[in-house]
Amino acid sequence: MRRCNHKRGRVVPWLTPALLLLGLMNPARAVVIESFTCADSAEARKNWRPLAGSPPVSAGPGGVTFSCPFHLDMDRVYWDRALSLNLDRYTSLELDLTCDRPEALRSLAIYFKSGAGWYLWSKPLQRTGRQILLLLKEEFATEGRPAGWRRIEAIRVSPWRGAPVAASLTLHALAARQDTLLLVRATTSGRDASEQAVSAKLARRLSGWLKELGIPHGVISDGDVETGALRGARVAVLPYNPHPSSKMLGALKSFLEAGGKLMVFYSASPRLAALMELKLGRYARTDLPGRWSIIALADPSDRMLPARVFQESFNIQPVYPAGKGSKVIAWWEDAAGKRTPDPAWVASPQGFWMTHILQNDDIRHKQEMLVGLLGRLDPSVWQAAARHRLNTAGQVDSFVGLSDAVEHIGHMAALSGTLAEVKSLLDRGVALHQQIRTLYDKGRFADVVATGRVLRKTLTEAYARAQAPRPGEFRGVWEHDGLGWYPGDWNRTCRLLSDAGITAVFPNLLWGGLAHYPSRVLPESYSSRKLGDQARASVEAAHRNGLEVHAWMVCWSLQNAPEDFQARMRKEGRLQVNAAGQTIPWLNPADPRNVALALAALRELVSKYPVDGVHLDYVRYPGMDSCFSSVSRREFEKDRGRRVENWPRSVQKGGKLAAEYQRWRAGRITAFVRAVSREVKAIRPKARVSVAVFSTYPECAASVGQDWAAWLKSGIVDFVCPMTYTTDAAGFAAKTQRHLSLPGAKGRVMPGLGVTADESQLAADQVIEQILCARRLGAAGFMLFDLSYTLREEILPMLRQGVTRAP
Repeated sequence: MRRCNHKRGRVVPWLTPALLLLGLMNPARAVVIESFTCADSAEARKNWRPLAGSPPVSAGPGGVTFSCPFHLDMDRVYWDRALSLNLDRYTSLELDLTCDRPEALRSLAIYFKSGAGWYLWSKPLQRTGRQILLLLKEEFATEGRPAGWRRIEAIRVSPWRGAPVAASLTLHALAARQDTLLLVRATTSGRDASEQAVSAKLARRLSGWLKELGIPHGVISDGDVETGALRGARVAVLPYNPHPSSKMLGALKSFLEAGGKLMVFYSASPRLAALMELKLGRYARTDLPGRWSIIALADPSDRMLPARVFQESFNIQPVYPAGKGSKVIAWWEDAAGKRTPDPAWVASPQGFWMTHILQNDDIRHKQEMLVGLLGRLDPSVWQAAARHRLNTAGQVDSFVGLSDAVEHIGHMAALSGTLAEVKSLLDRGVALHQQIRTLYDKGRFADVVATGRVLRKTLTEAYARAQAPRPGEFRGVWEHDGLGWYPGDWNRTCRLLSDAGITAVFPNLLWGGLAHYPSRVLPESYSSRKLGDQARASVEAAHRNGLEVHAWMVCWSLQNAPEDFQARMRKEGRLQVNAAGQTIPWLNPADPRNVALALAALRELVSKYPVDGVHLDYVRYPGMDSCFSSVSRREFEKDRGRRVENWPRSVQKGGKLAAEYQRWRAGRITAFVRAVSREVKAIRPKARVSVAVFSTYPECAASVGQDWAAWLKSGIVDFVCPMTYTTDAAGFAAKTQRHLSLPGAKGRVMPGLGVTADESQLAADQVIEQILCARRLGAAGFMLFDLSYTLREEILPMLRQGVTRAP
């Protein structure tokens, strides 16, 4: 074996075997900062020093192996490697590793020591075997007082204990990248904290999609752009940068003049539009879904882009061609598929511009659209995406690769009696896998990506057909808009759900300050006034199609309440006050007037409509820093029987009454849940009361006042739906197992799967895997979030072939 060869601080002009696996978009811009290549274990141990009782490392196959003895009572193991690095100019790192038992690791943490502090990156491992992790510098937190990325003095590898089993972690290579594709998070171009938070969220969303596509990239800020961070980049993506400064516009102008390209989403800057030879139109919005529902290509014959992409947008900021070479490449269509006069995407010689943000539905088509458009701006994107497809071809569920998938899916099919039909799909998958290798060797990278999609769909269908249904299982769907898939036609929605084997729908019919039906208690929504009583329509349609209907209430948030209602609540002192002394648009659950309002709304609903259940959401506080209003003080003092000195500091974090106050908040929420159960069952004894709850129990009892295990134990709820929204199969299993082991949980925990949640977007095979996991652990059913295009078009068609198939 070669001796340790740590090439730092210079460009690597060739690919080592380890870097051959790395999904480098442009290998010439990668620097190996740790090759993990040692002559023997003695040399590896000289380089990597174990701490706090961690076992010594060893020289493994193609790298250094770190043993993780988590079958023992150890919460963490870690090793340090002293070295001197300047990582200031790099935007991301890539770690090539192999792990045999990823469930053993709650997370893998990578630290870089700098001065009196550390830079810290930490994520769970989601796959078995060899894989690539992309570590964005944007994702690193800090501990202590680091002296900057240019003064790195050591690397620390630190796995944290998950499942109580031993694991082996082998690291093969760590490379630093100067990325040519950069996402720009709004700082100066966001005029307030809200716009900046939206931009950060959208940058994380796009980054997550690019990671899934295997496309390396970095994330920088507006301020970085202003100081020249785009020099050397090829493409800059602006996920939501509504008001770029003059200095930023100057930097973007220089970037374009140097040959760079832009991809812009939903900006309000006419000067930025002019830089791209476009003209900004007038902002437009709608109050009802269906006006802008589909992004349709102007040229549907373009095989590198999806012909149609679903997205329900309620507002757009149009742009139009204004220069030579500029043109509309996609239009908005309404829910009926009729083209509107509004552009969705406009192209110019400088790049692409979308007239809204990218939301988190129809993700597979949006990823297809992203790689197709980025590939036109920088053809090397196709090679990166193709290499990733090649490396991951055959991976569905948590199977390591094609042979593993074929073996296990075939075994499942034999047990479920579907082997004949499944075998033909598996045979086709094997042929497609070989075709991908041939296409890659010929340099036909776009075709590799397209064929990889077909392979994944084929194997997913085989996996779906290999499953069997479980009789008597509860299968619910959260419906967030209160209107169904087809506003004005609840029967069509419920028929599709019933045909797919779903047993219950949870329409979001009321909020803290709004109702989707005529109400004497809460303001009636525009949707109800325009389309009619949505409670009556949903209940009648659900029962007509054999579904249970559970009325979903968002309890305290006034997010969509009319402004006059919010103003009245504020004037009457009924809203929460946070730690900064700011009034926030949440009703205070400690205010008896708000409790009475919510109970009156639920009594009205349950009296008027024959619902099968009531489902509470947001039955909590927004976080640790609320509520510190005068009403909360009055009620807390009344319950404890004595005055609180030094309010609110004494009840905030670190105060002497903080723990008591957290218990009191949880007690108030519990009292409300108990009152709801009592009131609902007094009117409809057979109606079930359920709650959407945080999956982070018991931490959520203190953080948001949601002590839901106590509700199960005391029997004041019929069931809970932990929102276990994650793409991490091992993490989902660990949390679900903890939930089902709680006292009183048997038959009363329905795990919630985040199909199209902000925290997770699941493909059909991931949904099936999590359903099978919930079954194995003893759950009585499951919930799907939420009633989306993705659920209708991608998830339910696969579920109905197996896990929800009619007997």
